[in-house]
Amino acid sequence: MYGVQYNSILDVQFNDDVINEPVTLSEAKDFCKIDISNDDVLIESIITAARQMCEAYTGIGFVEHNILVNVNNSNGDIYLPYCPLVEVIEVTDENDVVLEAATGYKLRGNDFVRLEWPTENNITIEYVAGYGELPEVLRLGLLNAIYYLYDNRSIEVDDIGPIAKMILKPHRRV
Repeated sequence: MYGVQYNSILDVQFNDDVINEPVTLSEAKDFCKIDISNDDVLIESIITAARQMCEAYTGIGFVEHNILVNVNNSNGDIYLPYCPLVEVIEVTDENDVVLEAATGYKLRGNDFVRLEWPTENNITIEYVAGYGELPEVLRLGLLNAIYYLYDNRSIEVDDIGPIAKMILKPHRRV
């Protein structure tokens, strides 16, 4: 390749079976002060949408995901998205050759890890990442996003709301 190369996430695929949302319907209704059951199906959908939006905003897995990511790691040290890392399943190079830990690839960090090397394009990493139990501050941000989406459901909104952003911004990994 010619010219300046930048690290980038080329593709992210979630291979999740069943997601157990970190906030229950009852918890969301209590937080939003909703005492009717007419909107329960809507609120359950909002819980999922808010979680996905908060994950996209922060770059953090609010639940455990099975992730397949393709990266350009030309400069080394690219952060893996949607961590904290639970387990690496497989790392392959651009020729689909499986790389072995310590000799074929190197990760740095504890929870939020970087792929130090190889410094190549089209590295594919399959891993499990995200929280099994969501930390309270992230949970509070998620609850605020749920409230904002529910309260503004009759108008077009395209973000998680100002309070959720204020709570989650210091924790962003993007």
